[in-house]
Amino acid sequence: MSLPALALVLVGLAIMELVWRRIRRTRESGAPFSGVAFDEFTAFLHGSKRVELDQRVTQSLMREEEQDGAPPHLIDLDRGVVFLNRPDGDSKN
Repeated sequence: MSLPALALVLVGLAIMELVWRRIRRTRESGAPFSGVAFDEFTAFLHGSKRVELDQRVTQSLMREEEQDGAPPHLIDLDRGVVFLNRPDGDSKN
């Protein structure tokens, strides 16, 4: 099968999948099959896409910690107060 024919098959698969989901009226979680197929097709043509897909898998397997990406803080919604830890170690509200 040639590459243009494979691309047309993938587009047809995506349309069929979209129609099937509309008929069944489901919003399934996870990646649609056609999206995975397009990603693999693109990875076949571009080596950098394979690196991106592998990075997504690695990122999805990593555990997220509460401290990741944000400074540690405590929020008291009842009193409307936020406590932030300063980098020099002094804590003030």
